[in-house]
Amino acid sequence: MKKLQAAMEYLMTYGWAILIIALALGVLYSLGVLNPGRLKPVMCMLPAPFSCQIQSLNTAGKLTISLSQGSGQTITLLGVACVDNQHVSTTGLPDGTCYSGVNSSCWTAIVSGTNAVPSNSLASGSTITVSNIQCFPAGNGAFPTSSIGSSFGGTLILKYTMGGNTYYTSGNLNAQVNVP
Repeated sequence: MKKLQAAMEYLMTYGWAILIIALALGVLYSLGVLNPGRLKPVMCMLPAPFSCQIQSLNTAGKLTISLSQGSGQTITLLGVACVDNQHVSTTGLPDGTCYSGVNSSCWTAIVSGTNAVPSNSLASGSTITVSNIQCFPAGNGAFPTSSIGSSFGGTLILKYTMGGNTYYTSGNLNAQVNVP
């Protein structure tokens, strides 16, 4: 009888310990601590002469970035596309299937003084803030209402003029929703 009681006490002690560990893991998971999507680094990588920094991404998919360039010439930023890699064609440009109800071309036009501060003209070595860039996730729909902490990964494409010619450049983007 003593052996049975010892075995039951052994099982009960370890049973309670396993239950407490399972509850702790459940709480951590529900709080999002164990969500691997939250572990993606926040980054914006463009090829030289450009550099960018993510300022914010809101729950509606509107991105704000700081953009710098060091080409030695002044450029004029005409448009920015923020799209999931699914929406990038073989030419490296948006494929135009983002969402016909919002912006069928996937581009956000850059308007001096409105969403490009102080202007859409960017001198070499200077920085501008570009806001209200609509990001388009995979699928053909608008940005889903996301919760703070969820992430978006894709391609950032710039359309600009320099010396009278129009150019495109693209880079990788990983952003976390941080503004309601």
